[in-house]
Amino acid sequence: MKLRRLPPLHALEAFEVAARELSFRKAAEALHLTPSAVSHQIKGLEDFLGFALFRRMNRSLELTEGGRDYLRVTQDSLDSLREGSQQTRQRYGRHTTLKISAGPFIASEIIVPALPSFQQEYPHIDLSIETTLHPVDLRREDIDIALRFGSGRWPGATARHLLTVKAVPVCSPALAKKLRRVTPQDIGEISLIHSTPLPEGWAMWAELSGAKLGKPKGDLWLDSYFAILRAAEQGVGLALGMVPIVNPWLRQKRVVMPWPKLQMEIPQGYYLVHRPADENRVEVQAFCNWLFELLNAETAEV
Repeated sequence: MKLRRLPPLHALEAFEVAARELSFRKAAEALHLTPSAVSHQIKGLEDFLGFALFRRMNRSLELTEGGRDYLRVTQDSLDSLREGSQQTRQRYGRHTTLKISAGPFIASEIIVPALPSFQQEYPHIDLSIETTLHPVDLRREDIDIALRFGSGRWPGATARHLLTVKAVPVCSPALAKKLRRVTPQDIGEISLIHSTPLPEGWAMWAELSGAKLGKPKGDLWLDSYFAILRAAEQGVGLALGMVPIVNPWLRQKRVVMPWPKLQMEIPQGYYLVHRPADENRVEVQAFCNWLFELLNAETAEV
């Protein structure tokens, strides 16, 4: 029997990532290789195919026409192989590992403390949780489930709504004491802690409450919700806490709400996102149902 001649799998992975990033350096970082190793793998793939995949310029890469066509073939093939491998592992494997991407705060403060209940209910499912501030690409990365904050519209992915979120000012207990005689309309002189992913947050809250923010005075901008709450806990200023995500810290009095009635529902929410092909995976369904119940319990008043 004559063997079919196939390109090396590692070369296809290197090409896919390099084509997406248009950079051998970035592809090397993603694949934990050196740029020269990536370049060597792609050169070998070009020798196998008999044509150039990239136009190599001084400081940039560009796909050739053949490279664009072959990228579609590569992506379809790798996606099929990934999904087929997962389905087969699910059917015949004894133990299943579910890989989850989540923000640092929701992972450490809500999911991790509740994991014993998940392990007791689903002892055959191992969880691998990666924390990141940046959205992952489920079509390309080895992640099964991503927890995202946003509109719920992500092309090529199935998004399940988990939580409606309300924003409310929070601060340290010490700062709250100083604010006892301060109304929300008089916070113009108080330092505010802003979220770079939601830069309009304080302006939206001010419009709802009738507050006048005034000119920034020692304001702080942070891109991590965990860092935002830590800054509030340390007395840096007022932050917008997202109820019920912030509830564990409110229960522990790490932060408090100086004006608890002024809660603003925001358009974005928390979603559980997975590949459409994983719709009926037992592990995905199990984690989704468990997390929904967990977060639903967090909606109870503090």
